[in-house]
Amino acid sequence: MGTPKAGVFAEGSAKVAAASILAAFESTNEPSPYKGNGTCYVEFGNDMVGKVDVDFFSGTSPSGTYTKASVDLAADKQHFGSSREARWFAPGNISNES
Repeated sequence: MGTPKAGVFAEGSAKVAAASILAAFESTNEPSPYKGNGTCYVEFGNDMVGKVDVDFFSGTSPSGTYTKASVDLAADKQHFGSSREARWFAPGNISNES
């Protein structure tokens, strides 16, 4: 089974792929396999945002938990997006942050 095509899953998979390439070039240990986990935010309008944390590969079947929509999660979602934007697109910024 694969994972959804949401950016959070592509990001997690890309990190493992990049670490695997580096390990091959540097003759170091391979990284742990891609875990297939991530967080997806769901907007409900009126500044209400819910959150789903999913895990596709750790158990015998995919699992997830839902955090009820709230205004507080809207701030979490905004930070989630802005932190990636800053990390991915800031000139000269290469980081190992999660």
